[in-house]
This record gives sequence, structure tokens and C-alpha cells, in this order.
Amino acid sequence: MAYPVAKNVSITFATSLLSSGATAIGALVVANTLGARGAGLFTLARVVPTVAAGLLGAGITIANPYFIGRRRHSVQRIAETNMLLGLVLGLVGLGGWILAGPLLMTSFYRHVAAWPVMVLGISVPVLLVRNYLNAIQQGLQAFRGANLVLFVEDLGGMMLVLPLLWMSSADGTAERLVLLAPLAGAAVSLIVAVADLTRRGIRLLPRVRRALVVEMLRFGIKGYLARIANMLSWRLDIMILSTLGSAEAVGYYAVATKVAETVRPLSGSLNFVLRPLFASLPAGEARTHGIRLLRSSCAVNLLAVAALWLACGIVVDRLFGSEFAPAIPACRILLVGLLGFGVDGVLTGFYVGTGRPELNAYAAVVGLVITLAGDLTLISRYGLMGAAVTSAVAYTAKALALGAIFVAFTTPRAEARPATGVSRQAA
Repeated sequence: MAYPVAKNVSITFATSLLSSGATAIGALVVANTLGARGAGLFTLARVVPTVAAGLLGAGITIANPYFIGRRRHSVQRIAETNMLLGLVLGLVGLGGWILAGPLLMTSFYRHVAAWPVMVLGISVPVLLVRNYLNAIQQGLQAFRGANLVLFVEDLGGMMLVLPLLWMSSADGTAERLVLLAPLAGAAVSLIVAVADLTRRGIRLLPRVRRALVVEMLRFGIKGYLARIANMLSWRLDIMILSTLGSAEAVGYYAVATKVAETVRPLSGSLNFVLRPLFASLPAGEARTHGIRLLRSSCAVNLLAVAALWLACGIVVDRLFGSEFAPAIPACRILLVGLLGFGVDGVLTGFYVGTGRPELNAYAAVVGLVITLAGDLTLISRYGLMGAAVTSAVAYTAKALALGAIFVAFTTPRAEARPATGVSRQAA
């Protein structure tokens, strides 16, 4: 098992780096041609529909790898159910986007024509269905195809903003291109996902299967709650810092988190690969392999964190300039907390794969409570350093909670002695 896991994690990790590189190139092109406003629009065109699709997803992307790995239902039945849920929830999201149009125009997409913003709303159902199909690929352990789907989204978005290098931005065409490029990238990725699953003989037609819908939603929502808690834990620090701290502190902290989170995709890659793998194994065998993978994951993560801890001063100085020197100590504090991510990727995948996604929610709530209490207490007094310390403690506490839950729920209990042995001792 070790070689396939290492191979698939390496593919997933490399793809995440390539995707980040494509996104960075696209953002650089937009920033150099349209300035800060264009860069902001490009980011919002990607982030807002992605968040909307994630919130509407109801945890089905978490349920798919488990149900397929466990072979509780045929892949065809799961795919049909996914298409039904994706279309229904996607249309709900599109309707909500249209109704929220005035708010979107005033809050996010200011001084932009209304029609491209409305068209951008199509990204919500496109991303929702794409995410579901990508999770089916994950459940099938078709990681090459699954990673290709994610990569072509970012690559497509990057390719579509390259014309900005030679076109005029005076007539507003450039801004419309920036808004619609992420939609085109999402559409291309959906086409690639449909093509891959169709090639595997899966018919992507919606069909009502009420019992399966209820079963998948019950499972998925448990993991969905953990995802929401984790998202809040990761982003509350900068939101509270922006309210209680200075703009400069937010800038320094943004750089610190960006550099420190370079090691984060390793944990995400493990989670992505291990969920369907654990789901396909008996409980005892899954636990044995989980312990082995924990040792390897913690060792690799330790080396990555230690290397970045030593190099982060040079990285910040070379990439952002000496004026961002205050970000360096905050980055090193965050990296200490990220040592816990050697545990995170394996155990979050283990709990989903063994049918207990709610255990991830319990650990995530521990981190969220510490984040909220620590940020409100320390940021007003210590600024970005208070935010960094709080986040490091929250990451560590969550990792410890994941480990404690693993020991409490998976350690084999001592079996009662055989009756014959007891009788002999009594005699």
C-alpha cells in the first residue's frame, strides 16, 4: 500500500502546486495590466462563486468517496443521485445569485456592468456539479483524472486572461474578460470530468432515489459541519485582525500566512487520497495502515516545516521585500502550529473513510473555540503576533484532539478471558 499512497499523494501535491502556479500567473497578468482593482475583481470572480458552491454542497463531496469506497451502492446509482442533487442545488444557487445581484454589485463587483456579474452566477451550478463529479473520481481512486479536472480549471482561467497583455483596457472589455475567465475555466473542468466518467461507462443522468439522497445527505452534513468549522478557524484570524488591528498588520499577517501555508497542501493531498482508500478496508486493517501512515506523514511534515522555518526569512525578503520583515516572526510561529498537520491529513481522511465524519467536527470545534477566544483576547494587545500565537495554539489543539479521538475510538478493547480459563482459575 505504501507505494500507491505515496504515488497518489505526490501526484495530488504536484497538481496543487501547478494549479497555484497557474492562478498566480493569471493574477500577475491581471495585476500588471489592470492594477489593484483588476486583481481584486479576478480574485472575487474566483472566490465568491467557489464559496457559494461550497456552502450549497451539503457535504456530498465528502459522502461520495465513502459510499463508493465502501461499495454500499453502485457507482451508477451514486452518480445519478449526484446529478439530481447537483442540478437542484445548483439552480437554487443560481436563483440566489440573481436575487442577490444588487448586493453583489454594491459589495463585491462595484462599477462593473450588471450582465457579466449575472453571467458569472452560472459558475455556481457549474462548480457544484463539477465538485460532485470530481468526488466520484476520488471515490474511484482515479486520481490522475481527478487532479486533471482541478488543474484545467486554473489553467483555463489563466489562458483566458493572457490576451490582456496585448489588448486595450479602455472600453471595459478587459474587466469583463477578467470576470468571465474563471467561469470559462470551471466550464472546461466540468467538461473534462464528464468526459472522464463517461469514458468509464458511467451515465450521468439525474434520477430520483429518495432513500439514497437521504442517506448521503445524513452522512455528508456531518462532514460538512467540520468543513465549515475548519474554514472559520483558518480565516477568522485575518478577519478579526482587520477589525481590531492596523492595515499594515493585516498586510504583514497575510504574507506570513501565505508563506507558512506552503506546507498545507501536503495535508490536503493526504486527505484527498486516503478517504476512499480507508473506506475500502476493514476497520482493523484501516487502523493499522493509519498508524503507519501517521508516522510517515509526521516525519515528512516535520522536515518540510523545519526547512521552511529556516528559510522563511530569505523567502519573505526575496519575494516581498525588506519592508515585510515583521511578517517573519509571525510566519515562524505559525509554522510551529503547522507541525500538527502531520496528523491532520491522515486522521481526517481516516474518520471519513471509516464512516465517522462527525469526529472531524468535534476536533474542528476545539480549534474554532480557541481561535475565536484567543483572537478576541490577544489581537487588540499584541496585533499580528497575537493572531499568530492564537492560530498556532489552535492548530496544535486540533491535532491533539484528532489524536485523542483516534485513541479513544479505535484502540481495541481487551477481550474477556475465555470461560474455561476463568473456571480453571476459580477451581
